[in-house]
Amino acid sequence: MKMNSLIVVVLLKSSHAFHSPHTLHHHPSRPSTDNTPSTTRGGAAALHMSFESKKSKEPLPTETDTIVIGSGLAGLSCAALLSHNDVPTLVLESHDAIGGAAHSWIRKGFHFESGPSLYSGLSIDRSANPLKNIYQIIGEEPEWITYDRWGTVLPNGKKFAAKIGPEEFGDVLDEHGGPGAREEFDGLMKRMEDLGDAAQALTSMALREDAGAIITLGRYPKELFTTLKLGTKLTEPFKIIMDEIELKNEFVINWLDMLCFLLQGLPASGTMNAVIGYMLADWYRPGVTLDFPKGGSGELAAALARGVEKKSGGRVCVNRHVDEILVSDGRASGVKLSDGSVIKAKNVVSNADPFVTSKLLSKARSEGKTTDEFNAYMDQLTNVDIENGGIANLKSFIHIHAGIDATGLPPVASADFPTQWAVIRDWDKPGGVEAPRNIVLCSMPSLIDPDLAPEGKHVLHAYVPATEPYEWWEGLDRNGEEYKKKKEEAADFLWSAIEEYVPDARNRAVKGTVQIGTPLTHERFLRRTNGAYGPRVDAGKETLPGHKTPLKGLSLCGDYTFPGIGVPATATSGAVTANNLLSVPQHWAMLDKIRLLEKK
Repeated sequence: MKMNSLIVVVLLKSSHAFHSPHTLHHHPSRPSTDNTPSTTRGGAAALHMSFESKKSKEPLPTETDTIVIGSGLAGLSCAALLSHNDVPTLVLESHDAIGGAAHSWIRKGFHFESGPSLYSGLSIDRSANPLKNIYQIIGEEPEWITYDRWGTVLPNGKKFAAKIGPEEFGDVLDEHGGPGAREEFDGLMKRMEDLGDAAQALTSMALREDAGAIITLGRYPKELFTTLKLGTKLTEPFKIIMDEIELKNEFVINWLDMLCFLLQGLPASGTMNAVIGYMLADWYRPGVTLDFPKGGSGELAAALARGVEKKSGGRVCVNRHVDEILVSDGRASGVKLSDGSVIKAKNVVSNADPFVTSKLLSKARSEGKTTDEFNAYMDQLTNVDIENGGIANLKSFIHIHAGIDATGLPPVASADFPTQWAVIRDWDKPGGVEAPRNIVLCSMPSLIDPDLAPEGKHVLHAYVPATEPYEWWEGLDRNGEEYKKKKEEAADFLWSAIEEYVPDARNRAVKGTVQIGTPLTHERFLRRTNGAYGPRVDAGKETLPGHKTPLKGLSLCGDYTFPGIGVPATATSGAVTANNLLSVPQHWAMLDKIRLLEKK
């Protein structure tokens, strides 16, 4: 059953957390260090401490109920909910660390994280954030640190680190937006109030892709009515409202473009009203805070993995590379690993991207075991040609990770020295926020969690948010001089953004901690085809698929399925996939455990 577009949009509210930062943007996986060949996986000194399976010494089963391929947040969310319902579930991760684009590692005492670093809606007890709701169901979650500022460096060199929420943002509008900016933003907030209420009304945790949705969604009749009464307005592109209210202030428009791009990979004009409505309602409400998991972002995945293994039939395995999805009698029937072992299953869930998933099914397809309908379905999922009905991919990333000496630097975050900041080089550059190397996101999480770095040190991460063209790196020899030179150029660019707040940062770098990530890093270690962040979905033009497929026994989850990219969005994807595999009574019982926002 296809997701109704009016119901499905409710999922998009979950995108309110930036993938790194926010669930805003992410991710390489242990890039090479300053003196380590890029062909290594970070060297022997790279350790993973967030999660260690208590079942790692047990032999792999030869048969289970459900296999989840990949331990990204979507796959782990799905597996944790299935295991919570006593469904024997086996997660198979190719990498030596769980978390996918949100995994973490330790080098020389510094805790590095590949992905998301800016979150909200996770520390509060009542929340519409689906990841928080999953934690409530499984009874596992990280310890949360809260803070309330992130910084911005504008193209003119001016900086500010105002509190999120309405208390200080008006002053930012006055100073940087000039006459009329505050009034335009206030008018926008008033116009979006109904859309924001509707986007937050109905929990995405109630969604499933079968007739049982009538019951699970019907549990929330008022919220369902609130969502449906606005009709297609929720799914329309925000540009319609921008034109309607004659939004003209350049600073307000640029600010919305940046936030939306960090959230969904698109400027404001191409973002759904539901996303903008939720973002404005959530980020500019009184008392809002940002959240950070103590121990680093790897704790997000670790809590989910603990949830998987709480039950006897649940298990999370690393270094288990799936070579093939097996198909028998017209349904997915298990997997074959790279070591030749076979594990049978009633259901297979792929958290890999559709390009990788298609490769895992290539043998079954060549042998005629898959139907024409399914083959066409997978061909469409991997179609990136917009002119022929496909969805283009977002671009990739460059990253720098480093440990630095903190002598003379503030030990804690403040308005003058924030723990995270964005650097915008040119609002008017062709391509705007999507232009290559125009926006850099920087994070120094040891300012709010000192345990992430040795005493007297700080840990740093900077990256461009899905704006690095894969074509700039395609075909390069990772051991070649050209690749090394391009990495040095990328590092120089990223250091310049870090040095907006830490002027001598590169001179403070601790030897052996500087690591550069490229699109080839994403492609190799995260199994992201062409290093892509995910699909570039324009509101009103394209839609993402649901989680069922025409092949019985095979489900898909992750950022190439609805609702798309972002931590809360991928958590929702995993939850809906699990809901589909569970009975309505089991689904209902899970809804009993979540604590949603109180109604106005």
